[in-house]
Amino acid sequence: MKLESIDIQEILPHRYPMLLVDRVLEIEPQKRLVAIKNFTRNEAFYDGHFPGNPITPGVIMLEAMAQAAGLLLIYGTGLKGKTALFAAMNDVRFRRPVLPGDQLRMEIEVLKMKGPVGKVSAKGFVDGTLVVEAEQTFSLVDPPTKKQIEATAFVHPSAEIGKDVYIGPYATVGEGVKIGDGTRIEAHAVIEKWTEIGKNCQIHYAAIIGSASQDKKHMGVKSYVKIGDNNQFREYVSINRATAEGDATVIGDNNLLLAYVHIGHDCQLGNDIIISNGTQIAGHVSIDDGAVLGGMVGINQFVRIGAMVMVGGYSKVNQDIPPYLLCEGNPALVRTVNVVGMQRKGLMPDRIRDIKRAYRLVFRSDLNLSQALAKISESLPSSDEVYCFTAFVQAPSKVGVVRRVQDESPEDADD
Repeated sequence: MKLESIDIQEILPHRYPMLLVDRVLEIEPQKRLVAIKNFTRNEAFYDGHFPGNPITPGVIMLEAMAQAAGLLLIYGTGLKGKTALFAAMNDVRFRRPVLPGDQLRMEIEVLKMKGPVGKVSAKGFVDGTLVVEAEQTFSLVDPPTKKQIEATAFVHPSAEIGKDVYIGPYATVGEGVKIGDGTRIEAHAVIEKWTEIGKNCQIHYAAIIGSASQDKKHMGVKSYVKIGDNNQFREYVSINRATAEGDATVIGDNNLLLAYVHIGHDCQLGNDIIISNGTQIAGHVSIDDGAVLGGMVGINQFVRIGAMVMVGGYSKVNQDIPPYLLCEGNPALVRTVNVVGMQRKGLMPDRIRDIKRAYRLVFRSDLNLSQALAKISESLPSSDEVYCFTAFVQAPSKVGVVRRVQDESPEDADD
């Protein structure tokens, strides 16, 4: 097996003038390798080592053998992307000078591999004569990554910035902020103090995350916004910190908040939620996994939105909406079961049918809530979805569960 220059550059991070392996003649992954380096008079180091009588610096030969060893340890092993860093070097011997025009033949053999650490025997020959040898030890590590912070951005010295984070022009990252790996903060966005953002999030233009609570009781105490992974906040989204000291506004994973959405203090959002443009959410609202809110929705404080609820655009929501339902209006009324939403989330037909039956007993029958819950317990099989629905309507509520319904919909029919 031979490797040419283009193959070598796919494995090693080194580039001219520090790429010191020209070609690999033989390779048995993590066993043995033979490579060459041609030393020409135009190498930059010859001008100063030594003028008038140039010889190849010993450290250059050791580096060339180290790069060859890195190829041997990484090639064909599933470790592509790792970098071989020097850990130790022993028994170094320089046998004779290597001059401009010489071809250094490097023979590398693996002596020992244990996890990410490898030890090799490295020998260099010119015209069949041994000129340099050493035992070299390497640690295989992930390559160092760099944060890309635009020159006009401001990042507070106490902020903790993860790997591969981008912070755009004129963006601001405040005191005590923590930004997870791979997150992008676009131009003019503001991440206020004590905000924590997870991995691979995207904060779009001019969003403001972590601004102080707008509650009059907020006294400037240390409170938080805590955001999970893989969230996307579009332009001008605003999210407030909690009111009381030590409390947090919390947003889970994989959520999409579109332009001009506002999340008030102490809100608790789960995962996989979509909130459309211009929706305004007051303080202490909770929204469970998989909910979808249309555009220009207004949600009063302390309201709870259940899992997989869909709220129609321009609705005013001032009471709790139980899981799996579709509501709309001003004030919002329950319209029907969110069948399409449940299907998209992969719920089985029998589970959807059970939810429809539970919904009819609570919202479309002459039974009071206690009677409806007793009937559900007697007549429906136990499932996570039915439990979620019944637990929600029984849980303590500061604003009450909406019981008003629109005219019966064809989707309400019991399959």
